[in-house]
Amino acid sequence: MAGIFDRLQAEIEAREKAQGISPVDLLDLSPELRRIVNLITRRGEMSLAELVLELDMKPSEAKQLLNSLVEKGILKAFEVRGELRYKTYFARRRRREVPLNIWEALSEKVE
Repeated sequence: MAGIFDRLQAEIEAREKAQGISPVDLLDLSPELRRIVNLITRRGEMSLAELVLELDMKPSEAKQLLNSLVEKGILKAFEVRGELRYKTYFARRRRREVPLNIWEALSEKVE
């Protein structure tokens, strides 16, 4: 039975990641990652070079942190004129309601 719960948890995490980060999720980040997210949020978008200059860190270190944030679904990377730029990806506010057909939805996951 642990298999079904693992699959459900993985699906929940994938959906949350695909829907972006909520402001509350920022509290779970390390201070270093939170600082990057806050900076990019204030600026709208930034390149690796801009981030390195602003935070006075090594490009390899900044790239690793940016990749981590992209992997977590917090930042979106996109290319502009051959340069990668990063933008914060916030989730839309959604209501947390248990569907009326919860048992039906769960039984579909088992099959």
